[in-house]
Amino acid sequence: MEDLSNQYLGVTRQKKKDVGYHVGKWIVFIVFVIYAVTLLFPFLWMIVQSFRPSKDFIKDIFGLPSEFYGKNFSEVIKTKIDGQTIGNMFLMSLLITTLGTFINVFLSTIAAYCLAKFKFPGRKIIYAVAIFTMIVPIVGTLPAQVQMMDAFNLKGDNGFMGVLFLYSGCFGFNFILLYSSFVSISDSYIEAASIDGAGRFKTFFKVILPQARGSIIACSVLQALALWNDYSTPYLFLPRGHTTLAVGLNQIQTATKGNYPMMFASMLVAIIPVLILYLCFQKKIIESTNAGGLKG
Repeated sequence: MEDLSNQYLGVTRQKKKDVGYHVGKWIVFIVFVIYAVTLLFPFLWMIVQSFRPSKDFIKDIFGLPSEFYGKNFSEVIKTKIDGQTIGNMFLMSLLITTLGTFINVFLSTIAAYCLAKFKFPGRKIIYAVAIFTMIVPIVGTLPAQVQMMDAFNLKGDNGFMGVLFLYSGCFGFNFILLYSSFVSISDSYIEAASIDGAGRFKTFFKVILPQARGSIIACSVLQALALWNDYSTPYLFLPRGHTTLAVGLNQIQTATKGNYPMMFASMLVAIIPVLILYLCFQKKIIESTNAGGLKG
């Protein structure tokens, strides 16, 4: 009888634990659903309002479009800010983002590979410096950055090359992620390629890079998102009349004369490339950034 009683009590306690676990899980789920709604609602509201005429928006800011009004997008593409249309700013952002991403990821890949696979004195110090540079805030480096650009004459008419020069820094998050990826690749692949007669360049491009493709894609996407949204660097160094969309949108309210649906349309024009890029590569980003810890 005593054994049956203990068994009954054990089952009862287990059921209470299971009930408590499920209740807690549902509470957490509801909290996250509410949080997700608070994040999505402003974005969905902006999309809806961008298809409404300005006069309808003024009457009811939470109303639905009475008709599909796509004229806001055609007008906002032609809108000029400092003598430059938003369409031209979009193309400039696309050019700088593409070139800057390629240069940064390419140099970061080379630096990470050399530090991960070649044994030389001071390599640990270099890795420590790379970590330290991520701690220093941008505000702390900005004055020195401006002085350096003045000394190299990479402002004004040469500002485009100056911006690409600043984007070419190979130390940062990309370097750390790629370093971790290269360290996890066995040295036996390099040894096998060397036995087969492959040189260092062929080994790097034909053997190592294909295995680190996931991390390289993730770094490229994250870097492209960062450069597309970068404000301070193009604002400070690009010549007047050749600015990016991130800088131009700062003056969109004045350019559209307070037309809020047109403002929302311009924001969507700036967001659409980011959304497409992330939706296409979100799985690769999550897989690469979560694949193990950092190795030093």
